[in-house]
Amino acid sequence: MKGFVGEIFTSVQGEGLAVGQRTQFIRLLGCNLRCAYCDTPAAQKMEGLLHYKGKAFANPVEADFVADTIQERRVAITGGEPLVQVDFVQELCKRLSDPQKTLFLETNGSLPDALLRVRDYLDMICLDFKIPSATQQKQMWHEHARSLHVASTKAVFVKVVIDANYRTAEVRKTCSIIARIDRKIPLVIQPVFGRKIDNLLELQRMAQRILDDVRVIPQIHKYLNLH
Repeated sequence: MKGFVGEIFTSVQGEGLAVGQRTQFIRLLGCNLRCAYCDTPAAQKMEGLLHYKGKAFANPVEADFVADTIQERRVAITGGEPLVQVDFVQELCKRLSDPQKTLFLETNGSLPDALLRVRDYLDMICLDFKIPSATQQKQMWHEHARSLHVASTKAVFVKVVIDANYRTAEVRKTCSIIARIDRKIPLVIQPVFGRKIDNLLELQRMAQRILDDVRVIPQIHKYLNLH
């Protein structure tokens, strides 16, 4: 089984509940969205080379090749949007299945049927709810709700990226979707790096009226100048 991979690298997890933990990242190529704030635009298209330890490899690459590069206990499959290559992700998950490893998936939560196919291989899932004010894309509340329902049998948290244009109603809608499934599912509010965001504490307080665990966490790896 072959797939398109942009890079494999080790760093600290810079986002979400696992922030600061040493992690090996597998960044897949291709995405079904074109978010205005995308911080990995090179991963939007399913084209280009795989970069690993200073070397470049032609795509597509075998799942066995990717699995053989993994040396860390924590592994994150990210993108782009990994689930646009769901067959390849499923094969990778099979290859990486190991009780000594923690397998983490970062997904935009727009492909619930694909998520269902790989869910049982995963230890943790991050669903990145895409709010229209930040992405300049259409709303996807139905897809997000279905994806969270699929993911709720695993360790899961929801992330919502906000910029200065955020609308409180969008974050409230995010909270209501989470609360309908389980108000204990954590919500991470992630300000876009380098942007001034007003009223963050007020936004957090509003969300805490609906959910039990609401955290404001920026992209730590960018402040540390790490990959």
